[in-house]
Amino acid sequence: MLTSTVENYLKTILKMEDMKLRASTSRVARQLDVADASVTDMLRKLQKAGLLEYRPYYGASLTDRGRKTALMILRRHRLIEQFLHQVLGYGWERVHDEAERLEHEVSDFFIQKLDDLLGHPAKDPHGEAIPDAEGGRAEEEDICLADARPGGHTIHRVTSREPEFFAYLEREGLLPSHTFRLLDRVPYQGPLKIQLEGKKFPQYIGLEAARLIYVIPATPGVMTKKKESRVAAHRSLRPADPRQHVRVSVTRRKR
Repeated sequence: MLTSTVENYLKTILKMEDMKLRASTSRVARQLDVADASVTDMLRKLQKAGLLEYRPYYGASLTDRGRKTALMILRRHRLIEQFLHQVLGYGWERVHDEAERLEHEVSDFFIQKLDDLLGHPAKDPHGEAIPDAEGGRAEEEDICLADARPGGHTIHRVTSREPEFFAYLEREGLLPSHTFRLLDRVPYQGPLKIQLEGKKFPQYIGLEAARLIYVIPATPGVMTKKKESRVAAHRSLRPADPRQHVRVSVTRRKR
């Protein structure tokens, strides 16, 4: 049985590896809000347990066993998040902290029943992949918004867990599955200029916020088709050409 502290270490290192960041002692310490010396001691213990490899002055990397364990912890966390959101009606800004408390207390049997109840969801409320019962997960083929090129994009997932950040995204309409067009970038680390689909005016999003949002290309033609459907609907409401009525009435008189 792993302690909640060990589980948090493994999950934190997994997240860093997913983000292509080196799990250095100082970075792990900042993430978990503990002293560097405490992190060093724990990393050495986890290395002895076969869960990670640790090198002083470099950091840690998960072993195959450690990665699978971390993925199962992540599965537990994200399924609880989805349950809180889908069944209990929690806002997406509140599910993370609640799941942090619950994930260490439930059994694998409970998590399997939860997965069945929810219909085996592939994503959590933030759009991130939920590992399956074997610890596998689909590779994310998205890119960070901060690195995206101008054009149409769809928000795929959000990596932050700060309630204030979610509240900001909610206000701005920047939610998973929402489509927008990246119009421009202000030079020298300035904000990004975007326009959400259906919005009349563009808006700006800071580079720091953009680094926490991952996007996929908008499906080609989707925005165009929606625009065409609106135009067609508008045309169907226009009155018919009065000259057509005249021609019809004249034809009837000749008969």
